[in-house]
Amino acid sequence: EEERAAAVAPGMAKLPDSLPGPPSYYPDLRGADVSQREELAFSDSSGGNVINDKMFNVSRADWHLSLGSVVEWRLTGAEAPGTGAKTHPYHQHMTHFQVVDVRMQGPAKAEHEPLVAVGDWRDTLPLYGDVGFTIRFVAPFVGLMMVHCHIQKHSDNGMLALAQIHDAASEEERTPAAEAREAAAYRASVRGAGASRE
Repeated sequence: EEERAAAVAPGMAKLPDSLPGPPSYYPDLRGADVSQREELAFSDSSGGNVINDKMFNVSRADWHLSLGSVVEWRLTGAEAPGTGAKTHPYHQHMTHFQVVDVRMQGPAKAEHEPLVAVGDWRDTLPLYGDVGFTIRFVAPFVGLMMVHCHIQKHSDNGMLALAQIHDAASEEERTPAAEAREAAAYRASVRGAGASRE
């Protein structure tokens, strides 16, 4: 303890020895019944700024989720294995997710400890050609949920996608008119956010 305290620079706060776990209202989803499974591949073998080979389109939701459902996504960095220097930090809005599997192969498996432990709750994970994860989360609210690469240049160039969360009791679920209204509202909010930054 004295050795660690001596390592803290004058005027700097001492870091805690451990961090608190997830809030009690986050259930352990590792044994949960999964309603929907999807695979999300960030980038491609040529290094494109895509998710599942698609660039972002504000008028398109790539996944449709039911409100309150447990969703499982298998996340991969789709660039060739061995491209460990190229990362795509996966980030999702609206809710945290729980890591249920960590996949490491090639040099990453031989040379590094996992960056994240199974059971951890996060909102961002680093994806590499050699490192991927399976996550679970509960679809928390009706509306559009954004997922993207957390490197701004990559998301600006198309590595961004939307998931539409529907209320199963809604009569408008997945109708073209309802999706058009939701997309228009999202476009208006994006324009408004851009104006507020100027």
